[in-house]
Amino acid sequence: MRLSVVGGLWILCGALQAQDMGLRRVEHFPLNQDGLAIRRHAEAGKPFTVAGSLGVVLGQQAGTFEAWVLPIKLLSHFSVEAEVEGYSVPIDVNAAAGEIEVFPDHTTITYSHIAFTVKQTMFAPEEAEEGSGAVVLFQFDSVRPMEVTFRFTPEMRPMWPQLGSGNPSAEWVKRADGGFYVLHTDYANLAGAVAMPGTRSGVMAPYQEKPQVHPLELKLHYDPKRDGDRYFPLLMAVGTTAEMATNAALATKILRLNAAMKPIYEGHVARYAKMLREFTSIRTPDAGLNDAFSWAAISIEQLKAKAQPSGETGLVAGYYSSGDSARPGFGWFFGRDTLYTLYAVNGYGDFGLTREAMEFLIGRQREDGKMMHEYSQTAAFTPWKELSYMYAAADATPLFLTAMLDYVQASGDVAFSAGAS
Repeated sequence: MRLSVVGGLWILCGALQAQDMGLRRVEHFPLNQDGLAIRRHAEAGKPFTVAGSLGVVLGQQAGTFEAWVLPIKLLSHFSVEAEVEGYSVPIDVNAAAGEIEVFPDHTTITYSHIAFTVKQTMFAPEEAEEGSGAVVLFQFDSVRPMEVTFRFTPEMRPMWPQLGSGNPSAEWVKRADGGFYVLHTDYANLAGAVAMPGTRSGVMAPYQEKPQVHPLELKLHYDPKRDGDRYFPLLMAVGTTAEMATNAALATKILRLNAAMKPIYEGHVARYAKMLREFTSIRTPDAGLNDAFSWAAISIEQLKAKAQPSGETGLVAGYYSSGDSARPGFGWFFGRDTLYTLYAVNGYGDFGLTREAMEFLIGRQREDGKMMHEYSQTAAFTPWKELSYMYAAADATPLFLTAMLDYVQASGDVAFSAGAS
């Protein structure tokens, strides 16, 4: 984990307690509302992206989404339905999407109905351990109890072109105060987990049943007297080794994430606050222009992804929902896109990111000096060089030279250029 020793000990103690007590609803803690913000009426056909170097949530502003624990698509078609006590019609919560709020550290969609308000807050922390991905917090406000059903399609699909294993098989693992799904694949070194405190499983067809397709369901009973000031986190994890893909290892990871939710979010907020303090900003009579400049730096930060299994940080070319495919938009590492972006990065002073991105490209430079064009997040697990993509663009090489010159002129770091030559 990327936390202090004291914070790590606190989380360890919390995790041990969580293992004794099972998954727990999270006591309410304040979400950052300061500084940069975009607030709009939600539009069903418009996309949203919540991205970090470990995981992404991609969807539509009506709130449906897919979630990746990079580079694995864990689930898709996530939706919410509610039944309110004394209200005889099941309610499509996503159809009630009213407002979307985007902050540097989180995005919140608010669903408004005459019988309730639901807030869906999503963030992608680097402060959690690898394999944990993004987090979705649900908060409810209703004077009457509700039965809430969360539905999703299990995926467990590695990003293209790594081979997958077809549809995963789901197992419900019961714990104190609920349980969680384990999504098994045909491979002993790949499995995922999806959990929410206080939930029970929905349709689980027995193996004797004729083949049918049912979405998985997490069913929650919401009691306003007990749960009105609590978060219900959607917790997601993936194991990519035989040791980490066991039920026990996935349970431990989910429990640690559950127990450490508040300090993980606080560390996440602090990292973005530090960025905004230290990066170059502009102050002009046009407040919109000032904010757009800062948002650009934030957006570039959210293009960072960790290559597996090396752990190197590179820049992808942008995310979008993958639909039924195994590629989330342009979510691969690109040479030219990275290099053009680094001109902006040098401009606002994040020279550490420039060096990381340059080193990522240098590590994939061809023997004759040519720089890479594009590289999938699963390229290391495939015969990538046998495909036509890696060195398809001729202009990445001269662009690398001009981008390196720009870095040296902006930073004065001649030693880095000498070491890279």
